[in-house]
Amino acid sequence: MSSTNKNLRSVLRWAPIIIFCISTAFILLVAGDVSQASAVESLSTDELRELQGKLNQRQNLSVRFTQIRTSSLRPKKPSTSSGKAIFSKPAKFRWEFEKPNADILLFDGRSLISFKPGEKTATRFNSQAERAKEIKEVIDFVLDFDALLTRYSIKQAQRERHEISLTLQPKTTGAISELKINIDAKSFFVSAIKMTFQNRNVSEFRFLEPTTGSLATDAFSVPAGIQVVDGV
Repeated sequence: MSSTNKNLRSVLRWAPIIIFCISTAFILLVAGDVSQASAVESLSTDELRELQGKLNQRQNLSVRFTQIRTSSLRPKKPSTSSGKAIFSKPAKFRWEFEKPNADILLFDGRSLISFKPGEKTATRFNSQAERAKEIKEVIDFVLDFDALLTRYSIKQAQRERHEISLTLQPKTTGAISELKINIDAKSFFVSAIKMTFQNRNVSEFRFLEPTTGSLATDAFSVPAGIQVVDGV
């Protein structure tokens, strides 16, 4: 018998086992996909109300953050900044950038103040300034779910394992065209926000290391010795 026939018989002998293994692997792969898909579940109205209540319980929240801005004109070159943030109801925050440049933004509920560590002058902006508007939105996204739902309607709400994802649309036309929020379902805090604007620019926030509790009395105050001047 030629070596070719021997090789052919050998292949034919193992063919059923090979086919069985391939078929089994395919079935397991499909089953895995189905299992993964079934792990994603839509939230009921009652579950959304429960989520709303738990998110609204927080009075203060401190986090580390990363912000990623993507321009529609330069989609492959996003800019990234990071630092610490403190939020306090009803409308106070301290936004402390550490990278790429040190910068601090304070909002006391009335006006936005910006200054750099070590400088002697801070600039006060009107609360309607563009820079203030975006970060003012974030405090509602993070702490005030009721206020958020007065301006946005929930398009989709899903849970996958320990994460809840919400897709929201504004009730009236404005700068933001779509909003996506991820919520840690274990600790019940907002872990990520993605804002897509009408001009197709995108701003994303990722929050880590959440802590709650009392805050320093000067958390939202300009340090002594810094003069505050009005900006444009």
